[in-house]
Amino acid sequence: MDKIFVVDDEIYTLEFFSELLSNEFEVYKFKSPIDALSKMDKIYPDLVISDNLMPEMSGSEFLDIMNSEYPDITFIMMTAYGSIDAAVEAIKKGAFDFITKPFDNIDELLIKIKKSIENSKLKTNLKILQDNINELFGISNIIAKSKKMEDLLSVVKKISMINSNILIFGESGTGKELIARAIHNLSPRKNNRFLAINCAAIPETLEESLFFGYEKGAFTGANSNKKGYFEEANNGTIFLDEIGEASINLQAKLLRVIQERTVKRVGSSESINVDVRIISATNRDLLKEVEAKQFRNDLYYRINVITIKIPPLRERLEDIPYLVDFFIKKYCKEFNKGEIKVSSDFMKALYSHSWPGNVRELENLIERAVAFVDGDILKVDLINDQIFGDIVDGVNIDSYKNAKEKFEAEYLRKLLLVSNNNITTASKIAGIDPATIHRKINRYKNG
Repeated sequence: MDKIFVVDDEIYTLEFFSELLSNEFEVYKFKSPIDALSKMDKIYPDLVISDNLMPEMSGSEFLDIMNSEYPDITFIMMTAYGSIDAAVEAIKKGAFDFITKPFDNIDELLIKIKKSIENSKLKTNLKILQDNINELFGISNIIAKSKKMEDLLSVVKKISMINSNILIFGESGTGKELIARAIHNLSPRKNNRFLAINCAAIPETLEESLFFGYEKGAFTGANSNKKGYFEEANNGTIFLDEIGEASINLQAKLLRVIQERTVKRVGSSESINVDVRIISATNRDLLKEVEAKQFRNDLYYRINVITIKIPPLRERLEDIPYLVDFFIKKYCKEFNKGEIKVSSDFMKALYSHSWPGNVRELENLIERAVAFVDGDILKVDLINDQIFGDIVDGVNIDSYKNAKEKFEAEYLRKLLLVSNNNITTASKIAGIDPATIHRKINRYKNG
């Protein structure tokens, strides 16, 4: 049932709406906006009906807060007959409609309430459409002409209809998020949120508040209640990219969410039920991380109910001409250029490359080539030292993954040297949490 908050300091009004609406809606009664705001995040109504003149906070002030913190919740202002100017002002500030006391025309009142509920649903659906961008990330836009990719998409179609957690393995640039979005868009959850989170980009000190939310006053700067990622993705899908970078502390909390299907906000003792499908992704060998005690064994098996392995581009060269055609059309449109073709030497060079950056590297190359080309044909001379040095010079470069790990190991060595092995000092120099430095040191020691 749709949820309605009714806010008025008069008991008669609260009882009137409860009697009128309870058969069709869940009605929650509040004697002040402050009481209503305290329950807003937990219940999250579809509609708020509020009086304007109240002692603790006016309806106009209440509307300002709603516009700022809950813009997707529809608002109706109540006024007395002599306060139409206030009602008009409320409409200008963003209220969907207004109703006047006393409530003489019940049919008209019900029509306004039902229209407001429809408006709330339209807002929600628009937000979901904007978040998911289904047309851009649907399975139809995944280039899959090779046998390996056709087989992978066949698996994607099968597993999209079940709720099991999925772990996607693949090198950087293979399109792990694209596959995760395709699974979501083919699933019964497609009309709800798809929320992509890069675990490697979140400082350890912010993990708990970002993933699980917080209550007002839980810490300095917590000026209002805040939903976490799991609440935001409720009834939808959460995509945990680079799950191997999650701290041990976060891993323990993720395990609890999977087992209990509840979250607790920072500063709260209440559990909130969540129904979220978890799709994780990594370019690491998580079993080695488990052996090195950098990743929890129990969490590994919880997130890895179904495994998907995306082949690197060098193992599906048949897809290259179709990918090239797709990216050329994309960037010709973006750069407002006419039709562009590809020379045989250019294509031969693409086939000879090892593609350590996979599809992302190919897209970047085509984007640059289309940007720089003067005529209507991409020729091999566009692939110069700056753009594609290893093809022209015959130099074999390391994979992105190995190069990144070598850089990190050398950086840590120098960091510890200049900080005299003091983790706190090293943390300040690098701008990285001490726990993250500890974790990376252990990883490279065990590697």
